[in-house]
Amino acid sequence: MDRRDFFSGALAGAMLAGAPAAAQTDVAGDTQSVTIERAAEGRPHEGKVFALVTPHLDDGPIFAGGTIAKMLREGYTGYFIRTSNDEKDSAGLSLGATVLANEKDTALFFKTMGLKGSFDLSYRNHRMDDVARTELRGRLIFLFRLLKVNTVLSYDPWGHYEENPDHYVTAQAVEAACWMAGGSLDFPEHRAAGIQPHSVSEKYYFARGPQLVNRVVDISGVVEQKRRAILSCRTMIEHMVVDLNSSLRARNQRIPALEGPDAPAEFVKAAFEERDAAIGRRHNLPAAEEFHYIGPDHSLDAYITKSAVTL
Repeated sequence: MDRRDFFSGALAGAMLAGAPAAAQTDVAGDTQSVTIERAAEGRPHEGKVFALVTPHLDDGPIFAGGTIAKMLREGYTGYFIRTSNDEKDSAGLSLGATVLANEKDTALFFKTMGLKGSFDLSYRNHRMDDVARTELRGRLIFLFRLLKVNTVLSYDPWGHYEENPDHYVTAQAVEAACWMAGGSLDFPEHRAAGIQPHSVSEKYYFARGPQLVNRVVDISGVVEQKRRAILSCRTMIEHMVVDLNSSLRARNQRIPALEGPDAPAEFVKAAFEERDAAIGRRHNLPAAEEFHYIGPDHSLDAYITKSAVTL
């Protein structure tokens, strides 16, 4: 089952039952405290760089679009790394036409969000388990070093019940690359090109299924930006609408609001904005996104403060 099937099935069942659709983001056996990350004043992250690394165009906007908008507002420079060619996500187009349509939508997402750059690695959609992990990891290490990435947003490499191989292959390569990018003996030839080792110190991992949630980001101030980000994925959102309408017709039902020109916006509101609001209610916020967050290692900070001397 791919992403649009998941949302189509969940949304159809929820709307027909009169209940809001919600992604599976329940905490699974988590004993950690949950940190609420709220909007910061000014641009405290000026000079920092994040990379959104996902296999598909709509993954980031759907699961982390608010956090991305918040980071950019607070001074981050942002890049998008898409690992697949998205050839399987359209309604009624050929494989080649689907690749082109989603490539154009990627450019629209890039412009809509105000990112500085994007990179398409262009592996075959739904076939990334054929890709050598060392190759993908090596390409990500190069980009993390080149861009001097401080923070990544990606799928949780340990998310439960993930069915899409593109998701877990990308996630596992991202986690390993974040660590290995700081190694002085990994790809020493990079130094000959003037590219130095550089570790990624922060990770915001999202998941379609249950995960260990320890960071909740308040996105109430950037809901409109997230809406525009999701709607920029026009080909994929239209595909979701088509699939949902097909599912409804099979039940001899229809939702008029999902049949006109405003259907994509209606779908985004019902499928994603209602989910973000439901997450927010769990944490006493108007709207929120959930992550497993891994931050910098501060285990030696006290020792360094106590013992370090000026050179």
